[in-house]
Amino acid sequence: MAAKAGPGLSEYRTKARYVRNGFLASASTLALKLTAAILSNSLTIFTDLLHNIGETLACFFAWLTMRRIAKGTAVAYEYGYGKAESLSSLLVAGVMVLSLVIALAGAVERFRHPVDTHRVELGFFVAVYATGLNTILWHRKRRITRSDASPIIESQWHLFRSKAMANGCVVGGLGLDQWFEGAPWAIYIDPAASLVVCGFLAHSIYNVWSKNAADLLDRALDESLQLVILRALASHFDDYVAFHGLRSRHSGKTVYIELFLEFEGSKTMAEVQKTIASLQSELERHIPGSRIVIAPATAKAV
Repeated sequence: MAAKAGPGLSEYRTKARYVRNGFLASASTLALKLTAAILSNSLTIFTDLLHNIGETLACFFAWLTMRRIAKGTAVAYEYGYGKAESLSSLLVAGVMVLSLVIALAGAVERFRHPVDTHRVELGFFVAVYATGLNTILWHRKRRITRSDASPIIESQWHLFRSKAMANGCVVGGLGLDQWFEGAPWAIYIDPAASLVVCGFLAHSIYNVWSKNAADLLDRALDESLQLVILRALASHFDDYVAFHGLRSRHSGKTVYIELFLEFEGSKTMAEVQKTIASLQSELERHIPGSRIVIAPATAKAV
């Protein structure tokens, strides 16, 4: 008999809707930005278009990932789908890297061979609209992350923060370009604004990559969490004989912690289980999102 979808899969369906809405919002401005880039000959608008294309594709792939997860079975992956979320988030970073390389190459070329821009009004108004839309989505996804964190939703709010700030730079750059039109140095405003957009893009890439690459590699627990575990072990010092090691793994927002303790051979299993239950309760209370497993052992865990 097929397993029923548990609360976890329902949660992923909700996340899939959030990611889908982000994809649709990103896609909604693509045609306008493409038209503006062609008409204006503006590198700033073109860089923003590349930024938008890359992030729209990334949102699309993230949505497909969340949909596949939401259609899974409750017992298919006992440690959850956190790794799939982290991989999808790294895909977001990969697409952003490609956009960054193209944009930087374009900026260098424009500084070497500057050109005049024209008819940037459409790009300006599209950027104003996109700034407002992405700011709303940025704050909405950030609120979701605070209440129910996950790698893919966290990467999404970083993505839309980058988009909102980048669009704001486009508005400023195009505005300055028009304000100082005719000045001999004004031809450099456009590639300079494009470089600022690239800076926001690079910052977002770093944030997404550093967090999710570490989770995929099952990074060791932070020192603060290790101190929490040591304090709990110290408070139960008389309840076990030896400490034989600790292992941990990350799966999305959940951290799985395994402790290996040796107990006095004369103790009954009921007494051992009482100590285990007390330690589990204390640790899970002080480490949000943790799942604690304490295994009796007589030698160091390998």
